[in-house]
Amino acid sequence: MNLELIYILAFIISLIASLLITPLVAKYMKKIGKVGKDVHKVDLPETPESVGLGYVIIFTLTLLGGILITNDELTRQRLTIMVVVMVLVIAIGLYDDFKTLSAILKPGLLILVSLPIVIFQVADPRPVIPFVGPVRLTLVYWGLAALVVAITSNASNMIDVLNGTMSGSGILIAFTAFAASFIVPLSSSQQFIARYSSLALAGALLGFFWYNRYPAKVFAGDTGSLGTGAAIGLIAIYGKLEFVLIVALLVHIMNSFSILSSIGGLKERREIQSRPVKVENGIIYPSLDKKAPITLVRLIVSKRPKTEKEVVNAILFLVLYSCILALFSAYLILEVSF
Repeated sequence: MNLELIYILAFIISLIASLLITPLVAKYMKKIGKVGKDVHKVDLPETPESVGLGYVIIFTLTLLGGILITNDELTRQRLTIMVVVMVLVIAIGLYDDFKTLSAILKPGLLILVSLPIVIFQVADPRPVIPFVGPVRLTLVYWGLAALVVAITSNASNMIDVLNGTMSGSGILIAFTAFAASFIVPLSSSQQFIARYSSLALAGALLGFFWYNRYPAKVFAGDTGSLGTGAAIGLIAIYGKLEFVLIVALLVHIMNSFSILSSIGGLKERREIQSRPVKVENGIIYPSLDKKAPITLVRLIVSKRPKTEKEVVNAILFLVLYSCILALFSAYLILEVSF
């Protein structure tokens, strides 16, 4: 079987499985009472939560399939570590959805479960930076690698506030990783992981997005958002697309930094007294409280109140723009790679 067909099958199988499994997970979550109010809607509908469990498991199983398909030992090792980390992140997300982790403990655990990346050191510690070229970071790289999953997971989690923002932006970033793999010089192992994993993630997310898009019938929960961020971080490391995906994640990173700096560090939602926005008759208004968190949504509605759909479209447009910049950075990396 040629590689192009394998990549296409990874996308199609993930997509179909996600389309079929998502409503089943939603039905189960509703049955056990795991629902939340969609606070940006006039009638505050109760929507099944933690439904992202379905598509992150599908993505993880697809990675497992990649281990069975490839004949390259290094690729097997890298995919195995990705599977192990994904399983651990899913477990953290599930626990947080049902029991709740503290704002300090959650990122701490995400760093802890990233240790296999550091212990086995089968990634290439020489990221390529535009205008600079390959930079051998050795010890520094592994220290940063231990933080990648925590950073990308939390960034994905923090942008999951409106219907389809997290899943929609995840799809754009996954396709960006796939496109960048044709531009950035990669080894055969890195190329396989970048293309196979990004299309598997895109397919799984696209199937979920069908139900999560506005008006959402399901919510991803921390299980889905943390898993999505972790998947992007792992593709960045083992697909050697670190700089490209940092640029693609600029909107997520800026949103996270703005929130954390405005509230003075890591805090649980229940610890934050003021909300960043208020909703009246389906229209989102910015909070006038100076102590309220400065979020991306609050900034978007600061000049003119908007409907949820308008805000979602604005966020996805910003992510699309950052993805275009990411592909441009991939060409800059190509220029300094030879």
